[in-house]
Amino acid sequence: MRYEQRAYAHVKFLELMAELYENDFEDFFHRLMCSRYPDFLDVRTAGSLGDMSADGLTLHSRRLYACYAPQTVKPYKIREKFAGDLAGAIAKRGGQFDTFVFVHNDRRGLHPEVTGLLAAAASNTPSLRFEQMGVRRLAGMSAARPHDRRGRAAV
Repeated sequence: MRYEQRAYAHVKFLELMAELYENDFEDFFHRLMCSRYPDFLDVRTAGSLGDMSADGLTLHSRRLYACYAPQTVKPYKIREKFAGDLAGAIAKRGGQFDTFVFVHNDRRGLHPEVTGLLAAAASNTPSLRFEQMGVRRLAGMSAARPHDRRGRAAV
């Protein structure tokens, strides 16, 4: 892809991100991850079972993804969402993941509240790794080459 094409695609991607919140963002995330990683499992809700505190899982890299994409950021809601997803994932999906990935739609970067939550979780739960995935990383994924079933870049 030429530079002009990449630049145009990036602008269109940012325009799209400005419009995606809540379930629409999660749907986009599922489509992107499924197209990039054959081992990605897009977890749907199932009645009273819900999604068992996971919006997605990768089988080979053993990552659990928790999406949070509100229209309005409220620190107390971030704390509730993060704590609920982490505790639920550990209780309901222990043994299915080694890395907890907090996926968000904040175009400006990671909210300070989330940085503290991730640092505290990493300190309090040394058996797990913690990552975040925001708009910058999603943009890079949308522009990159597809991956093989093990998550390696395809040639």
